[in-house]
Amino acid sequence: MSARDSQVKRMADLLREGATMLSQACPECKTPLFRLSSGEVVCPGCSKRVLFAKPSETSKVAAQAVVASSLEDVLIEKISEIQSALQASRDISEVERYVRVISSLFELLEKVRGSKR
Repeated sequence: MSARDSQVKRMADLLREGATMLSQACPECKTPLFRLSSGEVVCPGCSKRVLFAKPSETSKVAAQAVVASSLEDVLIEKISEIQSALQASRDISEVERYVRVISSLFELLEKVRGSKR
């Protein structure tokens, strides 16, 4: 069975299980997204959970899908980068700024991880 055939089979299985196919596509593999009966949105193509980021009040950009695991990876990478800069810094105001940024990134990381449950 080809990869495309197994993807189509997975989509059919999701529909039989009561999932709803959405008009949005996965930002990574462009496969249609599905909303499960639990409310969770998944991509049958790359088997990842997908979150929707709400646009800000000032932004006119439509809501866009964000793959949770990718966002988690980026946050961890940024925390690591800032940690390295923090270790090298000797300026107290710079240290305070790095600590605030790391704290914010950890809060966001917790939210992302919490939304995956």
